[in-house]
Amino acid sequence: MRIDGVARFGLPGLFVLATASPLAGQGIVQDLVISGGMAGEAWRGDFVSFVIPQVDSTNQAVAWVGEWSANGIFNLARREQSSLDAIVDVGFRQFAPGGFQLRRYSPREYNALLTARYHRDVADGRGGALVAEATARKHGIDDRPPMPLYLPPGYRSYRLKAGYETTLAGSRASLTVTGESADYGAPVLLPYLDLLDRRSAVVEAAGTRRSYRSPDSGEYSEVRFFGSYRYHTYPRQGLEGVFRVDHAVGLGGGYELSAGRMDLGVSLDGTRSWSNSRRVEYHAGRLGVQMQLWKVWREFGLSVASDLAVKRYRHQSEEYAPVPGEEADNGAALYAEITRSVARNMDAAFRLGWQRVETSFTGAYYTRFGGGFFLRVRPTR
Repeated sequence: MRIDGVARFGLPGLFVLATASPLAGQGIVQDLVISGGMAGEAWRGDFVSFVIPQVDSTNQAVAWVGEWSANGIFNLARREQSSLDAIVDVGFRQFAPGGFQLRRYSPREYNALLTARYHRDVADGRGGALVAEATARKHGIDDRPPMPLYLPPGYRSYRLKAGYETTLAGSRASLTVTGESADYGAPVLLPYLDLLDRRSAVVEAAGTRRSYRSPDSGEYSEVRFFGSYRYHTYPRQGLEGVFRVDHAVGLGGGYELSAGRMDLGVSLDGTRSWSNSRRVEYHAGRLGVQMQLWKVWREFGLSVASDLAVKRYRHQSEEYAPVPGEEADNGAALYAEITRSVARNMDAAFRLGWQRVETSFTGAYYTRFGGGFFLRVRPTR
């Protein structure tokens, strides 16, 4: 079955696997979450994307959005020293927008991800392990609208990842190598999307140290540091047979805390990029904060997430056009969600979100604000 077929089959199919088949009773379904709901969103701005040629006479739009998703972890094989798991994540969103002048759009967005993960313990006396992953992803868009209602273009990607992890001086150390291919499959009317096709290779080394409050306590704090090298080539961007090739090095770290009814996570990373095209060389940084509070009041929980991204091109000039697919240089996002258990295996959630994205060339931007109500079901709980 093709991965986009999984996206259309996935929601009812996963539910049947979890409830009607004996797989759940045999422990094959490790976790499964199915959610659905309705949201309202408002978009505003004068942002122009190189890969969205449609233009409408408006700088603001609203939309009602119906959303369904399902994600699960399935234990395909489990032995004393090895395991094989499958991770499935599918989703579908239907938009009913308003505010456009030319015609009525009806965007549909669907996503599908399938990952096979293999883990094998290594007898090195330090708790070593070999990890391998293979991932296929599909993102699709039908009836894509003009700006400012921005939806990422459709693509399919394939990724292979292999790594080794062990314990050194009381900390967990890992080394991973990843290869990825992304193809945007541009239709005839949108040939610019082919410029985004990419081939990548990433090498990352990381170290993690976790400390527990007490031997019998689940409360802990964790610190992680990493360094990476990334290689990207764009086979559709080039002149006279010389294709664009980017290199980047990154450093970053993170902190996690689990204490009582609170989980907290903070991440910070920076990137320096250079290329055979001076125009695209940049410095970038990102800061993320996530916090979850359990049973803040009675049976209600609260989750908050924020993200800030900044990018500065090293050789910026007004005579240069934006880089295809990279017009959104800077961004900030804030999300908050209130949840409450309404049944043994069902939660209700009310979510608010705000996002602002802008380019460093002209100051063009778009903002998105929305809120919605969702139900989440865990059939195997």
